[in-house]
This record gives sequence, C-alpha cells and structure tokens, in this order.
Amino acid sequence: MSRYYDLLENVLSEIEKSIKEDINIEDFVEKFDISRSHLKRIFSFTFNQPIAKYIRSRKLASSLEDLLKTDTNVLDIAITYGFGYEQTYIRAFKREFGITPGELRKTGKVVKIEPPLQLFNSNKLADGLIFGPDIVMVPKFHVIGKKYKMLFRNNFSNVNSLDKYFCDNLRSCIPNKLKTAEYINICTEAEADKDYYNLMPSIPVKSLDTIPEGFDYFTFPPSLCARFRFIAPADAELNIVVADGMFKAIGDFMDNENQKYFLERKRINIDKFNYYGTNKELILWEWFSPVIIKTKENIPEYAIGIIETYKQKIPQICFIGKCYKEKAFDFSYDKILKNFNNWCTTRQFDNIEKLTEIDFKAFYEGGNSYICMVRYNGDGLIEYYLGMFMPKETNVPKGYEIIDIHKSEIAVSCVYGKRNRIINFEDECRKELIQKGLINDPGKWFFLRFNWYKYFNEDKFGSSVLEYCYFT
Repeated sequence: MSRYYDLLENVLSEIEKSIKEDINIEDFVEKFDISRSHLKRIFSFTFNQPIAKYIRSRKLASSLEDLLKTDTNVLDIAITYGFGYEQTYIRAFKREFGITPGELRKTGKVVKIEPPLQLFNSNKLADGLIFGPDIVMVPKFHVIGKKYKMLFRNNFSNVNSLDKYFCDNLRSCIPNKLKTAEYINICTEAEADKDYYNLMPSIPVKSLDTIPEGFDYFTFPPSLCARFRFIAPADAELNIVVADGMFKAIGDFMDNENQKYFLERKRINIDKFNYYGTNKELILWEWFSPVIIKTKENIPEYAIGIIETYKQKIPQICFIGKCYKEKAFDFSYDKILKNFNNWCTTRQFDNIEKLTEIDFKAFYEGGNSYICMVRYNGDGLIEYYLGMFMPKETNVPKGYEIIDIHKSEIAVSCVYGKRNRIINFEDECRKELIQKGLINDPGKWFFLRFNWYKYFNEDKFGSSVLEYCYFT
C-alpha cells in the first residue's frame, strides 16, 4: 500500500475526527513521524490548498449545523469548534461565506461549503496518488528541446533515459529559460510512419528568439485540456506500472460516455514533470491532452461496428506464444482482453519481440502486431494463445510454444469502437465474412490482431480498431 496514500488518508481522517477540537498540526507531526514543513508541502502539493486553510474551512462548514439547527449562541459555537474568541470565528466565517453568522441565521442564505476531501482506491498507484481529470485552460507557451522518433511500444525506460540525458547534458545549453523546476515532454505524431511518434524532452522558454544549433522547438497554442496528475515522493520510480496506471485512468475517462469531452489524441500530448520542495522531496507528473466539447455534430455516426473487410496474404511464418485454456461454457472474450492487458503491463511480449532484429513489419504487414490465436478443440475447451508472429526458424524461448503457419490467405474484419466493446465481435465478424463470400467453412483457428497503429492509437473519440482474422 502506498506510504503517500496512507499518510494523507490518515491526516484527512484525523481532521474529521477532531473537527470540534483545537487541531494542532504538531500533533500530526508527532503521530505520523513527519516534519511540519514536509507535511504542509505534501498537503498543499496534492490538494492545491494549505492544510491550515482546509482545516479552517472544514471547521466552519461543520459549524453550520449548530448555527442553523440549534439556538446555541455564536460564542459557544466558536469555542466548540476551536476558534477561542467570538470575533475570531465571525471574521473567519465572513471571509469563508461572505456573510456573518447572525446574518445567515436571519436570511437563510444558501452558502457553498468545503466538503471533506476523500481518497479512494482508484487514487492509489504504486508509491503515489493519481488525480483527474480536471478540465483546464492551458495558455500559449514555447519550449526548446531535442526531438526523437520513438516506436509506440518503446520501453518506458528508454523514455526515462532520454529525459535524464536531456536534463543532465542539454538543458543547460538552452537560453531564455523560465525560472522553473519543471521539464516537459512534447509528444506528437510522426509525420510519415504511423507506428512512431515524436518525443521531445524540453523546457519552457521566454521566447524563441535564440534556438541553439541542433535543438528543436515547439509552440503550444492556448487549449482546453484534460489534466491528470501523479504525485509521489521524489524517489518513486516513474516506470511502466505508473505509466499504465496513468493511461488506464485516461482510458476510463474516454470510456465514460456521459462525460462532456473527448480528447484530441491525434494532435499532441504533454508530459510535465516538476520536483517540489526544499530538497526536491516530491515529484509531480502531469499529463495534458487538448479536449473538444461533445456536440451532435462532432460525435461519429457509428459508435461501434464493422467498418472494413478484406483478404490478405501471409507468408510462411511461425507463431510464438503461451497457451490458455477455458471451459467453453465459461469462456468470454473479456478474459482474453484481461490477459492481453496483463501481458502488455508486464512486458511479456518483449521476450518474443526481441527474438528478431529485422523489421518484421516490412516482411509481413501484421508483423508489428500482438496476436491472440483462438481455436475450439472439440472437447468442451477453448484454447487461445497470446504471442506474436515471427520469421520461420526463430528459436523459441523457454516457457513459450510454437505453431507453424503455412503460406496462406486470411479474411480480415475490422471492428471500430471502444476497446471494451470491440473485443466481443467475433460472431458478427464471422457472419459478415461468410455473407460476403470471403470465407466458406472457416477452420478451427482464427486470430485477433492487435495492430499497433490501429488498436493502440486511439482516435479523438477514444476508439480504435481490432482486426478479426480467419484462415481461408
């Protein structure tokens, strides 16, 4: 369980339990073995308000019940909630609500209160906390940095090493730097190859008047953005687990059909990193992406469905992966998706992908894809294998299995929509291909092709394409 999560959860709980007492921050310092300054920084950094202000607001909000539901005099209410003096309570009350306690009793005016802050398990991530999305307006800014072309499936550690190299060796060469501890990764589409994106570690600058030779630059226009925040102790590792947690939160946001925005995922994403505190005790990772307000005019006509069918030739190759078995009556494609996501998170596909040094995509169009081979074996079980197609004669790693694929033709049905829905389209795809005469009596084997560009690169509606492929 996250240390950071536990500390804040305990502090919030203690505040509520002690709402009618004289809350002293020093008590938290002693109880949770943390310095006063560190506690204040953590609280302010996480919740965007000082802990003292939050305590005062919660005391004032809680006092409203005594003020409006009882005849208790104002002095006694002030003492009950730890203000000590009547005038101290009245002044704080008026600053908070814009009206005095006496005036509120007379007028019955509706006032806005500070509700208790809460943390949920969904906030918990590795050694830190994740929040979002907030919808924010990001003003125009300029950055100078160094651009790299990256594979979408590039290991997160490669990104970390480029960031470290930039901060250690290149940052000091950039003029007109703004006085800030942050650095920014600008992520944009690669111009020519859809399997790649451009990553530019950079720092914000006052102007683009002077750009050092060999450096790149970017101007971000004023944009309405969705913002997610990950906050953790500075020694927390920003690894693939954290990244996947961040992108799961983004995916949940996109999958919520009731939210009012969709992401302009095609345009640009911003990763902003900022170390905070006198000794860089905390790190804040903020992820921004421009959003558009949903209207009837900009929502796609088809929210889900088959959008394309075609035939494709595949060369003589092999499939390398691991087998899973399910009882037919208990099987669902959601189980495939769950295991597939687990493979992505734990980088199990990497063990196969590193077996070849050639660009397998150039050899076979689906060579950049992750594959799920499926068959009904006739004894009440369904087998499916997660893995990748590889060149024939590839050595098989220990613990993996191999299936030879002869030179053949496949019929492909492409399904568009949210990932948690397109995973259940096998029946529709099979019927569609039979009706179009692309397959007659399909064999036992078929496969799901998680093509890197089509499946992983969600569009601005949070949707992507999954390919159902049948041997003919």
